[in-house]
Amino acid sequence: MNSRLSGRMMQQVAGGIGLLFSCFIIYSIIIALIDEADLRFIAVAVGFVVALTGHPLAERIKADQWRWVGWVIDVFLVAAFCYSAWWFFEVKEELWTGFYIGTPANISAGALGLVGLLEATRRVWGWSLVILAVFFVSFGFAGPHLPGMLQHFGMDLSNFMQIAWYSFDGVFGRVTGLVFNTVLVFLILGAMLSQTGAGDSLIRISTALTARIRGGAAHAAIVASALFGMMSGSVAANIAGTGVFTIPMIKKQGFSNNFAGAVEASASSGGQLTPPIMAAAVFVMADLLGEPYLLLIAAAALPALFKYISLFAQVYGEALRMGDESVSTEEIPALGRRDWLNALLFVLPLTALMAAFLLGYSPSMAGFIGLMMAFAMGLVLSPDFRRQPMKIAKAFSSGGTSAANIMVAVATIGIVLGVVNETGIAIRFAIAISSFGESYLIVALLLAMLGALILGMGLPTLPAYLIIAIMIAPAIIKAGVDPIAAHMFVLYYAVYSSIVPPIAYGCYVAAPIAGGYPMATSLVALRLSVIGLLVPYVFVYSPSLLLIVDGFTWSELAGTVVRLTMAIWMFAVSFAGVDPVTGRLSMSHRFVRLILGVGALWPVAMIWIPAVMLAILVTLFSRMRRVRSN
Repeated sequence: MNSRLSGRMMQQVAGGIGLLFSCFIIYSIIIALIDEADLRFIAVAVGFVVALTGHPLAERIKADQWRWVGWVIDVFLVAAFCYSAWWFFEVKEELWTGFYIGTPANISAGALGLVGLLEATRRVWGWSLVILAVFFVSFGFAGPHLPGMLQHFGMDLSNFMQIAWYSFDGVFGRVTGLVFNTVLVFLILGAMLSQTGAGDSLIRISTALTARIRGGAAHAAIVASALFGMMSGSVAANIAGTGVFTIPMIKKQGFSNNFAGAVEASASSGGQLTPPIMAAAVFVMADLLGEPYLLLIAAAALPALFKYISLFAQVYGEALRMGDESVSTEEIPALGRRDWLNALLFVLPLTALMAAFLLGYSPSMAGFIGLMMAFAMGLVLSPDFRRQPMKIAKAFSSGGTSAANIMVAVATIGIVLGVVNETGIAIRFAIAISSFGESYLIVALLLAMLGALILGMGLPTLPAYLIIAIMIAPAIIKAGVDPIAAHMFVLYYAVYSSIVPPIAYGCYVAAPIAGGYPMATSLVALRLSVIGLLVPYVFVYSPSLLLIVDGFTWSELAGTVVRLTMAIWMFAVSFAGVDPVTGRLSMSHRFVRLILGVGALWPVAMIWIPAVMLAILVTLFSRMRRVRSN
């Protein structure tokens, strides 16, 4: 009982710190009088404290008589981090002037800070990111002993500590500042929207709009998860938040447990790729590319649209296979005035956000305007939000806690990026991949995709994108790919790493809610997302799909739209094994449609044009046979 109470108290402490952090983020946006180095350090320090208070080690020790050991370790970690913080500020002026010298005291203080940071990361995000950081640190020290292109001059302890802790390239580097200044306010906005009560009505509206389509409940879940997924920085968090509502809806209509979990995992991952928010990764992309935010969301629009059209088509095909009919009229929710008012709780803040961008405001200020609109609309339109001040506090607390957790991950990524910059491995990797790209672009893209999937496994969207964008995007740009297409390419696979075996952490969250098996759910999610997985290749070879790239042509765009449309339909029918006109398909007919779908996506005109024409003829022939039989 005491342990439960202590755990609850620590959660409350973490929530209180999260609330204060939200206020600090808003203060920094409005006032902006704090030194940039201080901002970065405060953000990392708050993340560290929230990680330890929200995930105390004592709560993971089952034996009551040994829980005191956990508390002792946590107290030591806090004391060690405070010591390293004090030492960091002692040498801060030396860092700015470039006269820093690594003394034994400096090194030991920095080491304590890094160990504490890695432990905080492990508690919040698991082992994946910690293992990645340790791997790159080991790579940095082992440089002279490595073979071939991996060999470099190496690092000693003093050099490493300067790179990772005592510089503005590592833990407290530019990326940490970028995320703090542009991304965190959107996490608070997402938390505010969830507390205003917009979610339930959006699910009801989605259900009412899609109920008359076969598989209507699954379609409604896709829409709802996409809307909320774009606000969340974590696929897992979005699945956990919306899946408890959407997965039972899907199962109720007769879909299997694994299929229900896979639909939610696929839709939630796709939300991270959906404009205008794109899990805030788009703001980091805009900074890295030096491109306006509005251009990037325009570029992301059509690929995201086709990803969801494909998901709808696959759900429709599965419903056909099951013999599922549309939801009966009696089961369709009757939408009232309250539902449409609650929808405004979501629509108006997004409208304000986009208006702010159109007027030239910075991402952080636009996010603040959207946040204030969400807060004001909650007070005006939501009686529960207005009458329960704790909802307001919970919104700021939840948003601040999420922001603090993200800062821990980003700070750990700073260690990785510091080593990458020091060793020059990213440049060598880029040269190696680009050498394939000169003759075989597809090989370069396959290597980049595999690298992105591996590096992104187990990580939330933003940290995954940061690592992959630094490591891999320059490589495929050097291979001749448009920079916007290259960054969109790696973002897609950073997101899809959440449903790709063997990690597939999104499916490990969805499967227990659905009562399914994680690996089986992952395999179904891959099938449902097959077009989404192939879309990056399409816009690399046909960049007009991104709308705003150099060399855009309407003819290429029209051809690409036709190719994707026919490929989606061929894949959906083939995987389901059912044609809506002719009924069940033989294995040979399914194989033919699969081949035509692949051919429609092939980047060579001599292949995709005949494939598209044959796909159209097959579709028309099926309908003619049905008419003749009738």
